[in-house]
Amino acid sequence: MEPTILIPANSAPGEQLHELLPKWRLRLDPNSVPGLVHGRNGKNRKYVTQEDVAHRVGFSTRWYANLERGVKGAYSLSFLDEVASILQLSAEERAVLYMLAAGHEPEPPRAVPVGPQFEALRAIVDAQPWPAYVSDDAWDCLFSNEDHLRWFPHLRYEPNIMLWPFLYKESRIQLINWERDWARPMLAQLRAASARHPDNARLQEIIQRILTGSPDARRIWDEKAEVHLHPDGDRRLMHVPYFSGPREIEIVALTTLRALGFRVMMLIPVDEMRARS
Repeated sequence: MEPTILIPANSAPGEQLHELLPKWRLRLDPNSVPGLVHGRNGKNRKYVTQEDVAHRVGFSTRWYANLERGVKGAYSLSFLDEVASILQLSAEERAVLYMLAAGHEPEPPRAVPVGPQFEALRAIVDAQPWPAYVSDDAWDCLFSNEDHLRWFPHLRYEPNIMLWPFLYKESRIQLINWERDWARPMLAQLRAASARHPDNARLQEIIQRILTGSPDARRIWDEKAEVHLHPDGDRRLMHVPYFSGPREIEIVALTTLRALGFRVMMLIPVDEMRARS
């Protein structure tokens, strides 16, 4: 990612949005946006369009274009977060977007404490050639390797693994067969975890945010009382950066003896596994 783009601070908020947002969008490599080169208009894309961004955040092109032009509007915080995720903004750039469009900075990202006992696990995660991370029993991510952050850039300011699939509309493009293969198993995991850890306040908070913020999650949750303990060994399809078509990944989930409730997770492309065997 290129360095932060700076403009004179004495410009009006709308003028600054009009100056910054198109530059943030146009600096994106279309190949870095999962599913973009596989979708409309095919390959050989030179840049990401306003329509591309609008499609991924689930709003009209006109609404997103108004934001780029610096038009005042009732832009929701969830909309701004989705825009920040699509544009792969840094935490500092996201804060500037909030200040200019909403008049205040975003809530600081939740700090997940990482003690010295995790130094070896961090080294293991960093050494993996595919996305890997460690999360706790409420699915808050303690740390990720660079491949994981490249596949899911929103994690730089939203560390919970479960929130993105339900609260960010772009997930429905990146995660193929979103409801059957991703949403239903993940909600079933949350239901099982809630039964096992009814006193985990953070876990209950995550579940309520999902059920309140996603009508589809609420519908699925109410339809069937499914439980799913873990995704270890599951194979699912998704779009990934710099890969033109759907890619099959296998989820590997490991638990730690040094800190019960924490998971080491890896998303391993099946084609890479086969090439190494």
